[in-house]
Amino acid sequence: MTKHLFQCFIFAVFVNLWLSSAVLAQDSGTPIAKEKIETLKTSLAEQQKDGASSARQRLAVKRLIRDAGKLIDANPTAPNRFEILTIVFKAQQRLFEMDDSSRNREALLETCKALVKAPNKYADLRFEADILLTQTELARQGADAETRLAALAPMIDRYRDTPADARMLRTAMLMALELGDPRMIKNIREQMTDRFAGDLDMINFQREKLGGQVFGAPFCGTFERSDGQMIHLPADILGQTTVLYFWTKEEHGKKDFDGLVAHCKAHKADMEGRIRIISFNVDQLPDAGEKILRDNGVDWPALHLPEGRENRMYKTFARKDTAMVTLTPTGYAALVMAGSTRKKVGDDGTRDHERWFQSSLARDWSRERYVNQLSSLFAGDFFIIETEGEFNPALPPELKSISKPIKRTNASVPEKTLKEIQDCFIKSPMRYRATFKETQSAYQKASKLCSKAIADHPNAPDLWIVRNRLIIAQLGLWKLTTKHSYYLKAVEESKTALDSEMPKGADIIARFCLAKESLRDPQAEPEPIIRDFVQSSGGKSAPGIALAAASLLALDVADPDLHEEYRELILAQHIDEPSMWTYASFLLDRYHRYWIFRVPFTAGWSYGRRQQWILGQGHPDQFERRFQAELKTLDGKKIRIPQDCKGKWTIVLFTHSWVENEKSPLPSAVTRYLNPYIDKRALDDTQVMVAVLDENTGPVEKYLEEKSLGCQTLVVQGGLENPLVQQLGILDEDQQPNALVFRPDGSIALVNSGLTMSRTRSQLIPNLIDRQDEEAVVALLESGKIDQAKKLIFKIAPPFDPEAVDERGRKLRKPVYNYMHIRARAKTYVALEDWDAALADAQEVANFLTSKGGWMSMRPVELDEAEQLVEMIRAKLKPTKK
Repeated sequence: MTKHLFQCFIFAVFVNLWLSSAVLAQDSGTPIAKEKIETLKTSLAEQQKDGASSARQRLAVKRLIRDAGKLIDANPTAPNRFEILTIVFKAQQRLFEMDDSSRNREALLETCKALVKAPNKYADLRFEADILLTQTELARQGADAETRLAALAPMIDRYRDTPADARMLRTAMLMALELGDPRMIKNIREQMTDRFAGDLDMINFQREKLGGQVFGAPFCGTFERSDGQMIHLPADILGQTTVLYFWTKEEHGKKDFDGLVAHCKAHKADMEGRIRIISFNVDQLPDAGEKILRDNGVDWPALHLPEGRENRMYKTFARKDTAMVTLTPTGYAALVMAGSTRKKVGDDGTRDHERWFQSSLARDWSRERYVNQLSSLFAGDFFIIETEGEFNPALPPELKSISKPIKRTNASVPEKTLKEIQDCFIKSPMRYRATFKETQSAYQKASKLCSKAIADHPNAPDLWIVRNRLIIAQLGLWKLTTKHSYYLKAVEESKTALDSEMPKGADIIARFCLAKESLRDPQAEPEPIIRDFVQSSGGKSAPGIALAAASLLALDVADPDLHEEYRELILAQHIDEPSMWTYASFLLDRYHRYWIFRVPFTAGWSYGRRQQWILGQGHPDQFERRFQAELKTLDGKKIRIPQDCKGKWTIVLFTHSWVENEKSPLPSAVTRYLNPYIDKRALDDTQVMVAVLDENTGPVEKYLEEKSLGCQTLVVQGGLENPLVQQLGILDEDQQPNALVFRPDGSIALVNSGLTMSRTRSQLIPNLIDRQDEEAVVALLESGKIDQAKKLIFKIAPPFDPEAVDERGRKLRKPVYNYMHIRARAKTYVALEDWDAALADAQEVANFLTSKGGWMSMRPVELDEAEQLVEMIRAKLKPTKK
């Protein structure tokens, strides 16, 4: 026994010595031969199968550990020594399973300590050791569930963007589910969505582990069409809502299949440009089921599904047939996780297709103007649209922020020809209101005129202007109709354009199209292709349209992180460039921000409430635009905005004339919501103006004589042709007012399109101003100006005396304040150390946010802060109560 203990002691010392040398050594030596590492791996694998006695197995494992130690001693600076440490770790795990002595436990933990110091290259190898070490240390400390959860966050950060990133998130999710923490579960889900949106393993993991919930995932893959062409998803379907229909030939002639076909024919005109159906036949028919589809009179693209029901995409997204998977215009599908009880079909296994069609056409992601806008952006219309003034052939829109005017010669394409082509491309917002036929006709006319101009002026030095417009027209037709021939024509034209001489920056449109083509290769690595595109345009100093193209390419491959990276560069560097007005407005639009990666699922009342809450939060625009304009009052007086705003919060509502529209929300937005808010506000620092985008002011003047809005009414000269429409990204002004809000210092706090205004129920603007009040109070507190903070918040939200009565002795009703004001008051009480008053206000905020969470079946983000404030105040009160 004494001899055995001595041998164990010597072995432990030996292990510790070479572990220390393995960790401290630098990664500068010659790598250990792969053959030697493989020999150790083989030895470990054989021992796990060995049927020898326990004693012999223990000796064999110890021998393996010693052999590994000698190899590390001989190669202390080998960069791949951590692979051997991993073998030691697994061997020691096996040794501990055979002999769970404290000595073996400590030896295992020492190996863990060495292995966790491996560089990120070996993150996959060190991961298990890191988890074991962390959990062991927490167990030693007797950590409670909250402490164990707190240890997860730094581990997740440590493994971010490493080979073990996905594994870490899955492990963390299992631990969070075990501990039952909804906040941590939500946080991990969001990280899974951001970093592994299209990862099939991650999607299936969530479907299996997060029972009864719904989440979104992009449908990514390359499939062969029945005509031999390849379709790349989601890139080829971006811009319209798409339904993937998985079916079997046995369904042909049955109620569900025939019902869908019949309703597609009946609603064909309604579906054009809005909803498309793509067929996946699961039987692996030679023609992908095309003959059956055509015999039934539908023109759905027929795609092959390799391996049929064994296809990974089928097993992840469909899981049964028949199945209908709806994709948003940005390529995201709604996946219902295991355990959902939502019923999608009738008792006979068929769907109510009429109800499905009506519902689908009414969804946010299928509305005509919404999909038209996305289709236009994904086609690249904004690259060539003139946003201010007349089209100038010497300086077309795609060169405005890049180059000086180019010299025109007698050999140039005639100006009349160029302007005729340019007129085919419809400016926003009218482009988004054009019908399918009108848009198709405009693109076709542009293509025809461009082809003729190329034929008539083959040697023109500025022929690239024509080619750029031909590329965009073909991409537009492709997005509109899904006909692959248009895309191929755009690719062909892009190659021809790049073979010719072009000014610097004029090649971006052609290279954008060819980058799309490169991304279609199933073996392509999307991120390097997109980054190379940007680098060849100037890197982070690239022109705005190059960064815009890159952000669109990121959407083609469903990479939210990369899209967000280029979005922020665009808004930080190019937000005020006229050539970027349209795209920058889209990037800032809160409605588009909400839906761009949102799951296409709105069953139940809670989803609409969530949208209303999130869009109405009142945060200022993430990036600030510069804006000045000169408008006129109805009596012709000039008003400069923001110079004449008198140092007040100024809300300018841009609207089409509302007089003939009895359902127009403009009058109630002013008289029912904004004016009462201003009247109730304790500070005289807010005003409203209505700016009419119609120079025919007669009907408006007559209306105002009978029904005053109680605010100043202005006229926008030129109406929708005024450049401010493009600069502010005005949308749906004929249906909803668009809001421009200036701070008292004249800077822009937010710009809201009609899309957003229609879904915030007049909460957004009051919340914006009230949130700024709170920030002003907090800023004063943080600078030590407590008395000033108290004076400000007590004026905005005076404390209420519950014993107060009116002149007739009746108790006064407690006033209702925005929870942001109450929160600011609670923080002021904290600074004043009035803990009872602080607790009352903090608890009121927490209660309000809790009730809102129940109202929309989702925990508000701000509730965490509210609860922490309550706990902090209670901790301060405890000693006092004693």
